[in-house]
Formats: sequence, structure tokens, C-alpha cells
Amino acid sequence: MSAGQESITDLGLNELELATRRSKTVDFFSIVLVGSVFVAIPLSVYFYREAFNGGLSAVPDRWSAFGSYIGGVFGPLVSFLTLLAILKTIGLQKELLDTQRHEFKAMQKLQAKTLGSQLAQIERASAEADRRVVEETRLNVLKTLDNYSAALRREYEVKRRGFEQFFQWVMDKKAAPNSDQIEGMLSKLSGYEKRLASLTMLYSDLCFDEFADVASIKACYKSGMEKIWAECSVDTADDVRPRQD
Repeated sequence: MSAGQESITDLGLNELELATRRSKTVDFFSIVLVGSVFVAIPLSVYFYREAFNGGLSAVPDRWSAFGSYIGGVFGPLVSFLTLLAILKTIGLQKELLDTQRHEFKAMQKLQAKTLGSQLAQIERASAEADRRVVEETRLNVLKTLDNYSAALRREYEVKRRGFEQFFQWVMDKKAAPNSDQIEGMLSKLSGYEKRLASLTMLYSDLCFDEFADVASIKACYKSGMEKIWAECSVDTADDVRPRQD
């Protein structure tokens, strides 16, 4: 369960607890009011009979006096109980307003937490998307570099086999040895080997280095290829130069 869900659950439980407490208070107060009326009725009749030694009378004036007595006793009592009920209602309304204000503040805090969590998720998703773009670019660059290395290695193998064939012809005395030609071929093979080694190092750097964005990968690839072509020059007409953009 997330923090937002826990806050909602806690808020719901608190609201239910407060509502239950208010309900119990109102029920107890209502019982007291009703009980006061029912207790006052027999007490009024009892004190009336004790004070005036009266039973049931057939004289209308006595019933009128009894009615005035009851009205005089219960009128102020009912008014007082009504006032208490109004005061209690005002108190309950104030308590309800305080509770709603507290719940509103709690909901504001919860919304702030939820918004912060959503913003953090959006930032993580954006960072993850950028990371995927960087990794896809890295894979594409490595694939390009691998294809170029394979083509260069095939060209190197062709040159090496040609040199071996030429050397075999010299050994078999089918061709006259030419020191300049042999040195040129050996220099060219050495240039291929250096370039292949440098390509392997560049491939390793692109694999294991950390890059913040796509531009840094392209910059690393471009500078590495420019350095390889500058330091390991091989004078051949059929060399395949890779794209560096």
C-alpha cells in the first residue's frame, strides 16, 4: 500500500470515529432531555397532590388551576431544555466545522504528497526514456563501427594473402624481389593492424563509458574515428571510410 492510500485510509477511519463519537453524544443528550420530561411529569403531579391534598376533582376550576400549574412548571422546563438543545446543536455544528477544516487540511497535504509522487514518477519516466534513447544510439553506433571493422578486416585479409602470395612467388623465384615494394606492403599491413587495434579500443570505450546524452556518444565516435584516420593512415585507393555524422 502506498503512502497516499495509507493517508486516505487513516483519514477515512478518523472521520468514521468522529462521526460515531458525535452520534453517541447526540443519543445520550436526547435520552437525557426525554428522560427529564418523563421524570418531571410524575414529580409535578406528586408535589401537586402533596401540596393541595387533592385527588381527582369534578370541579372545572380546579382542573383549570391544575392546568395552569402544569403549564407553569413545564413551560420553563421545556424552554430550558430547548435552549440546551440549541446550544448543543451549535456546539455540534462548531465541532463539525472544525472536523471539516481538519479534513480539508489533511486532504491538501495528501494532494501535495500525491502531486509530488506523480512529478517524481514523471521525472523517472523521462529519465528512463532518455536513457533508452542513449542506449539505442550506442547500439547503432557500435553496429556501424562493427560493420566497418569487419569490412576493414576483410580488406586486410585480402592484402595479407596477396603479400603471402607475392612472398611465395619470390621464394619460388617466380618474381624478382623488390625491397621497396615489400616494405610498402609490410607498412600497409602494419597500418591496417594499427587501425584495427584502434577500432577495437574505440569499440571498448563506446561499450563501457557512461554517456549523458546522444550528442556525447556521437562526439566520442567522431573524434575517435578522426584520430584513427589521422594516426593510422593507409594509402590505398579501395579503403572504405565510415560515416562520422
